[in-house]
Amino acid sequence: MTSSSRTRRGRHAWLVTLLCAHAATAWAALGETQASVEREGTQLGARRSVAAMMRYTVQELQLPDGSRVVQYLAGNGRVFALRWNTRSKPDLSVLLGSAFPGYASAAQAAAQHGGIQRQFRHDDSDVVVQSSGHLQAYVGYAYRRSLLPPGVSVASLGWE
Repeated sequence: MTSSSRTRRGRHAWLVTLLCAHAATAWAALGETQASVEREGTQLGARRSVAAMMRYTVQELQLPDGSRVVQYLAGNGRVFALRWNTRSKPDLSVLLGSAFPGYASAAQAAAQHGGIQRQFRHDDSDVVVQSSGHLQAYVGYAYRRSLLPPGVSVASLGWE
């Protein structure tokens, strides 16, 4: 591996970490309302796009390395779902917000069974989190059943 490729990879990992660290101000966590979204994408060198669908809005932040975090907002501005496709492991405590402790407990219990865990699914009465990953490829999605807008199904989002 050349010095420049290590530097480039380190810079991309730093950007994804920074994205997740700033997600509280740039992005609302699952179940929370949208906060300020304007400046962070530009500061990170990321492209931000917003698309209005019939029953919800989709916001996407894409970093120069191709890493993406997408949020789905109901008409009331609450994040009812999100997905990620990143080169570095995202900070799920930021993305999942108040849903993170339940996810973390379930993931820790699953890890007690040993072996390599590349994929994990947490499904409680309201929150579903599906995550998987390996070196430089982390993907997943999360949603709250109670916040899905009327007429929107998980299948319509392309999941499950």
